[in-house]
Amino acid sequence: MNLLADQWIPVRPFDVGGAEKISLQELLCGEKKWELCLPRDDMELAALQLLICISQALFTPKGTAELRSRIVKPITVSEYDVAVQAVTDWFFLDHPKHPFMQVRGVPAKDSTPMDKLLAGLTGATNSCFVNQAGLAGGLCGGCAAIVLFNQASCAPSFGGGFKAGLRGSSPITTLVQGDHLRRTVWLNILSGDELVQTFSWHGDTAMQKPTWIEPIKAGEAVSSQRIGFIRGLLWQPDHIELLSPVAAKSCSCCGSRTDTAYTAFNKAKFSYTVVGTWPHPHSPRIMSSKKGETEEKFAAFTTSAPAWTQLSRFVVQQQIDATNTVGQQPAAVILQARKILGAQSRKLHLLIGGYRNNQASVLDRRHEVFTLNHGWDSNTNVIHYLVALGRGYRDALYKALYVFVNGIKDIKGAGVKLNQAAESQFYRRTEPTIEDTLARVDFTEPEQELARMRKSLKSITVDIFQESVRPYLNDPELIRTLAVARRTLYKHLNNLEPQKDKGEDNGKTETP
Repeated sequence: MNLLADQWIPVRPFDVGGAEKISLQELLCGEKKWELCLPRDDMELAALQLLICISQALFTPKGTAELRSRIVKPITVSEYDVAVQAVTDWFFLDHPKHPFMQVRGVPAKDSTPMDKLLAGLTGATNSCFVNQAGLAGGLCGGCAAIVLFNQASCAPSFGGGFKAGLRGSSPITTLVQGDHLRRTVWLNILSGDELVQTFSWHGDTAMQKPTWIEPIKAGEAVSSQRIGFIRGLLWQPDHIELLSPVAAKSCSCCGSRTDTAYTAFNKAKFSYTVVGTWPHPHSPRIMSSKKGETEEKFAAFTTSAPAWTQLSRFVVQQQIDATNTVGQQPAAVILQARKILGAQSRKLHLLIGGYRNNQASVLDRRHEVFTLNHGWDSNTNVIHYLVALGRGYRDALYKALYVFVNGIKDIKGAGVKLNQAAESQFYRRTEPTIEDTLARVDFTEPEQELARMRKSLKSITVDIFQESVRPYLNDPELIRTLAVARRTLYKHLNNLEPQKDKGEDNGKTETP
């Protein structure tokens, strides 16, 4: 199977119709509108990233004008054929010498079932509850290519000495979502001008080939600033080889008809070092200054907190200076979106995905879309404030219940960790409010929507506090504890009100 010529992309028509498979040429050269069709959201995100990376490698527009043209209308078949002609051999999944994202002759005592290539399918306590049975029984060529790419670029490593991708273990991916698949692909491709700004060494490394064509040397120390753009986008950190497919009638993952399916692969440890951080264009980065040196890493989901708590990292640029010891850099494709969407269509549909993991074990998957209303690009400070406000109400609830749980000085605490359960409830109940505010707020005059959001979050916070302490109201030993905790709650809630409101209240706090 060849990813540049064959029908391997699992899709369905955007308006109406059943699942089918199309080729990359049909996607990029056709007028028909499609959306991806796979049984797991992370596989759909991986398939989208793979399509973006291949298209970026082969069809990089020279400048913004050319990129805008490709977002609006398909490329021609002749343009497609010219671009893929010289690299067709790179994208054979079963090439006899250099198969796509694999190494021939991988030494392994025992083969590994395909479920190990589907992140989180096994190895976690909740696996059987979030995955349908038999999902990795036998994968068609298209699904096999997608999971190979996902394991190499987006998922935790196999563990036990195996390497993770260039972004590290479980990076957050942020992309711009269009109104159909082809447009989404082009919205996340950097123009040549943006590419040179992001990768100052691009000109010197533009001719580098992918790792399965020109392999990494064992024990090699690779400078991140010597890794070419195409090589980095399609980086394969491990030695993996799919075993010969077996006869089959359908793919266990996408459900499409197939004559053969992949059921196992070989893997082997392979040692090398990447020095520095490669600035992957699909992920935000966090910088911190320690002892005069700047450390850089990709944003990740390290707690159960929802994606909105990190939203400012995804769209707000912040440099390290005298007032900031921590900086942040949104993904290059998000920064580019601020320029190419245009004054009449600046509403941003932000696609966010990733895993939360504990070493090689996947704890949960994330896949969310946030809509940011017109004006987001020139008023990112409002986004920063909105996120800080939401986290402020969470902290108010958590701190008040912490006092109730642990007591203070000679006042007895309840001794039950109510604050942790309440935090989860807060995230669940407030997420619609946060998302609705982002989609509706007038970023040039945000006060009205922020006041509505503040009122809603305050009400939810008070409700969760009261629900949490209600079972303990009849305990005489906790009467004083409850009073102190309630006073703590309203003190923090009052601090979240605008200054003018606090002045009008003359410093008074509400009573339940």
